[in-house]
Amino acid sequence: MGGVSGVGRRGTGRGGWDDPGAGKGLRIAAGVAMWGGLACVLAGVAGFFVRESRPRVWHGSWWQIGGLIAVGLAGIMVDEGIGRHVRRIERFLAYRTMLENPGRTSVHPDADPGVFRLLSPLHSPVPFRDREDELARLRAWCDGEADPHPVLLLAGAGGVGKSRLALELARALGEDWTAGRLLSAHTHTVFRALRDRGRPALVVVDDADICSDLDSHMHSRVRADVVPLLDAFRRRPQDGPPVRLLFVVRHAERFRAVVSEELGQDHRSRDTRYLIDEASVLDLAPPVLDRAARAERHAQALAAFTAVLGDAPADAPRAAAPAPDGQTLLDLHAQALVTALTGGPAPHAFEDIAAVLFERERDRWRRGAASFTAPGVAALPGLSDHPELPERVMLAMLLNSHREYVAATHLVERLPGFEGLDRDRAWTETYAWVRWALALHGGTRTAERMAEPWIGPERFTNWFLTTRLRAEPELFDRLQSGLTMRRAEHAAALLCRACEDFPEAGENLRRFVAAAPPGHGYGALRAALTLAHPERVDPWIAEGLRKLEPEIRTAFTNSAVYGLARVTDPELLPRSFAVLAGTYQQLKRAEAKKERRRKWDQRWQALLKRA
Repeated sequence: MGGVSGVGRRGTGRGGWDDPGAGKGLRIAAGVAMWGGLACVLAGVAGFFVRESRPRVWHGSWWQIGGLIAVGLAGIMVDEGIGRHVRRIERFLAYRTMLENPGRTSVHPDADPGVFRLLSPLHSPVPFRDREDELARLRAWCDGEADPHPVLLLAGAGGVGKSRLALELARALGEDWTAGRLLSAHTHTVFRALRDRGRPALVVVDDADICSDLDSHMHSRVRADVVPLLDAFRRRPQDGPPVRLLFVVRHAERFRAVVSEELGQDHRSRDTRYLIDEASVLDLAPPVLDRAARAERHAQALAAFTAVLGDAPADAPRAAAPAPDGQTLLDLHAQALVTALTGGPAPHAFEDIAAVLFERERDRWRRGAASFTAPGVAALPGLSDHPELPERVMLAMLLNSHREYVAATHLVERLPGFEGLDRDRAWTETYAWVRWALALHGGTRTAERMAEPWIGPERFTNWFLTTRLRAEPELFDRLQSGLTMRRAEHAAALLCRACEDFPEAGENLRRFVAAAPPGHGYGALRAALTLAHPERVDPWIAEGLRKLEPEIRTAFTNSAVYGLARVTDPELLPRSFAVLAGTYQQLKRAEAKKERRRKWDQRWQALLKRA
């Protein structure tokens, strides 16, 4: 299972060994067959009428006419056959735009991919260990031996190895399966595509409980991906090979609750709700390792990172002090990566490790910005006067979600480096920076951008947001004022999950909720529903709600937020619920008082008229 290889499973890589071809030549052949067949049929029909009406013009035999018509019909049938084959190829290839290739890809030093990619489950060179029992259970579930139910929830805190285990399962299933991580929400074609492949399939939905999918008009991944996927799975053809759905979440029961809320009480959703309600749960905890085992894992990770990093120090130690008890494998690997980069012992505190890695990542951002060129862009504007722009642009892209050029450009132009520019120039310059950010991330295609986070694993994203926004609160105010309702919910989800990992991020969340747009608080409440530890986040949301101006809070309470809090379990969001309920009661008392005064005024006016 270990090692880094650039060769994936048969049929899983885009352009893999069983690639049936692009289909362009088939389309041309189909067009030639159709038009040629149609011409032959028309010629045969015309010959029939000419022979009947003017036999002197054409003395051809009947078999010639019949042959022309037969050849024409055959051409039309060939066109139809090729069309069916092309449509099958399209469905056959559709999985490649929806399922990520789980095969490991090599990380080349010349590509300057960034240190965080070495820690991602997809690219990590560290061999897979310590989860053999869980992997065996998941393989038995896929084979239908341990649990015939087709849906399973893989739950656990951040950094325990959920995503790595899910990808290792996809790799371990071998060429007899179609397996990968879901990239997009085209659920109307995914099961047809998997059926046409003729193999059992595993669909992994990583981070299924986050609110970050802004490619659709939905607000959360549960609504945009999970519910449509479950509904399409329920309605899929039953004559195909078996399909397994693996949802990777932080808290299984809260994930079930949110899915049930999205499904509603419609009787048509009962079968869909059954899929998630009856799903087994595999809870992951950090593996229990003694000091010797931790030292061995640290040395193994250090050797793997040193071998991959072409610019690693030559005197990098082969062994160092392992991470203390209570830390996850992610912490141990991050510590080993810092040692491989610096050549010296790495700190144990996550914050210190993240600071070292981000310093190297900032250097990569600056190098990329200094050398970036594109059609119509000789050099990125403003970089010489504002050397902090690369980091600020990356921060703005994270808050906005990195998938839309126009929306990202509107947000980036709020950065201080673009002040005082006229509209056209600001648009041109910010658009160039957005193109740089997308190119630095590895491409602009949707599937590629969805496959990997900008900064991952997620805990590093949370640390970056926490420290950067706390360092520049005025920059945070600039950026959050430019968010629409949908992007406000995305930003709220990021801040809530950052607050769950780092308590000092709570001040950012409080400032965000206390800002004027009511959608900020709505997004925070929705995002907190799926957290593993909402009790860490709820006090900050409640404080932000209390800071709202009275007139804004009144409008806020009248919105869908109160309805959301009313149907939510009070144990999940007690303080926020209390704030909203108190505001609602105050509003009702004020309305009742106003109604009593109106009725009193009416009675008084009636008495005056009688007098």
